[in-house]
Amino acid sequence: MFQRILKVGLLSLVVSLLPSNFQVANSNEILWNPNTGNDLSGAGAGLVPGAGIRNTNLLVYKSNPDELIIRTTMNDSFEDKPFTGKGRNMGLWIYWPLDYCWSKDKANCEGLFIVGEPFNPSSYPSAKSSEYVFVTKHNKASNIDVKPTTCKAPWWIESINKSRDTWSIAISITCLGIPKEFGWYAYSEISIGQKDVVADFTKVQMITYPFHDLAASAAAKNSQNIPGLPLVNENSKQVCALGTGIKGFRDEQCTDSANWAFQVCDAQPKADLQILRNKKWVKLKTVNGVKNLEDCPDDKEVSGYYFYRFTGGLISDYRIKSYGSKKYSTGYINLKITRKDSN
Repeated sequence: MFQRILKVGLLSLVVSLLPSNFQVANSNEILWNPNTGNDLSGAGAGLVPGAGIRNTNLLVYKSNPDELIIRTTMNDSFEDKPFTGKGRNMGLWIYWPLDYCWSKDKANCEGLFIVGEPFNPSSYPSAKSSEYVFVTKHNKASNIDVKPTTCKAPWWIESINKSRDTWSIAISITCLGIPKEFGWYAYSEISIGQKDVVADFTKVQMITYPFHDLAASAAAKNSQNIPGLPLVNENSKQVCALGTGIKGFRDEQCTDSANWAFQVCDAQPKADLQILRNKKWVKLKTVNGVKNLEDCPDDKEVSGYYFYRFTGGLISDYRIKSYGSKKYSTGYINLKITRKDSN
């Protein structure tokens, strides 16, 4: 079973990242470029034109054995601004030690990360520059205990088979703790308001990186990618989610990362995360709550609360919709996302 994340809003920020840009290199500058044909050859009926994936490709240069470049090449060229309000949703899963370790029946991933596309970036570079997203970590299975990491993934759009047909990202092997053997796959979909959104996936596959022993020393030369160091230009900023609702409900939750997070307990087992776009509420994803007595203990009114944790990065207006029942009416929590100075 494939898993994907609907848009959780990984934030694309403009900061000074690296002084040098990625350039087209001669073959003798390439350290590793395995043949990884993994197209599933068709997603079936209902895939919106422009969402189809042709292939993914892995690339490491001799100049930095710690930097793994993953290219997702599409069947068609990207539009002018593919990540700006177009309903496009795509990303890369990176995992180990086994294929499908993220499924609910297995839930035994030792590492599980996703790199999602940026929201409304300020620019669309054709080489590695100041545009990046943060990598998000999942705990053993998809959508469980989701947390942003401090690992940055610079991204750019380049041309492989057609003009502007490839979304490339660069990740630090050391920062994410990726072992010598790991797996990956990509997904892509476009929502234009249809009820059932069809996604295209590549094959899942494991691979061995033969130069893994060189990664750590290469990473040490670039302190930007070492976990635990403060993020550039973000030391004094927090991202806060202010939740308000009926009966005077009000709760503000802040994080020191580039992504907001909001946790809540509810009596209903299912909830939607929605975003305000063009004065209309648009559903981003439906989340199933998790029974968690530690974070959501029983009280006099309810036995068996469900725990929810929503995350994102776009500074915008969101709301959480709780599905009603015969006993409970449909409820809403409005979320206002802001950045502010740390106390």
